[in-house]
Amino acid sequence: METLASRVIERCEEIPENPAPGDYVVIDVIFFSTTVVELFEHGATSLHVVDEKPQTLEHKAENPQVVAGGERTEEFTAAGDYDFFNSPSYIQNLDVTDRPAYMTSSNGGRAVNALLESNPDDVDLFIGSTTNARALADHLRGRDDDRPTYLVSAGSKGDVATEDHIGATLIGRHLAGHPPTDVEREIFRQHLPTAKGEAYFTDAHPTRRSDLTEYITAFSERTVVPKLEDGAFVDVSGRQ
Repeated sequence: METLASRVIERCEEIPENPAPGDYVVIDVIFFSTTVVELFEHGATSLHVVDEKPQTLEHKAENPQVVAGGERTEEFTAAGDYDFFNSPSYIQNLDVTDRPAYMTSSNGGRAVNALLESNPDDVDLFIGSTTNARALADHLRGRDDDRPTYLVSAGSKGDVATEDHIGATLIGRHLAGHPPTDVEREIFRQHLPTAKGEAYFTDAHPTRRSDLTEYITAFSERTVVPKLEDGAFVDVSGRQ
């Protein structure tokens, strides 16, 4: 029998050239996946993951309704003509209702595109985080008991990322029907804000500190299930 550990891909660099059939969940907790969940939570109709950030502005030029993700300023506002950047807390005051979003990231977005470029056969692609772990697992479990799920921890610039493994663990435990205990959840909450190092947290801008303390630690508080359909992610929660 396949174990959870055998179904975790530890970095996007380890995505196979020919992925086996199954459901693949891209997990980039800090902050791509968590930002994607918030976009759908606030009413975005779809999400297109591009290769490079400037491509989002090209789509916005063609369609003013597009919400374009990209670079940020040192003050943690969207830079130039971009509408947002990878930050779940920044999304809270952004008008995305009934609008398509375009974005990418150096880890989660790259993992999504690596899977797409492999031209996989019978592969379905989802985006998961700590914040939608239970809802995503419930959806996957309701699809097909015999269909394997592969948890893709995006990693960080080629390195294994603790926060993505925590996200994979939460999703995997719910998927297996053995949700984490209260003690385990508390341990994860204590470690997540400093997963990229103490300095990353202590020197963080208030927006980033909010991302780290209020959003990525909000375990399973969202019911969004982003799934790739016809080239774009859509929220498929509420349907199998």
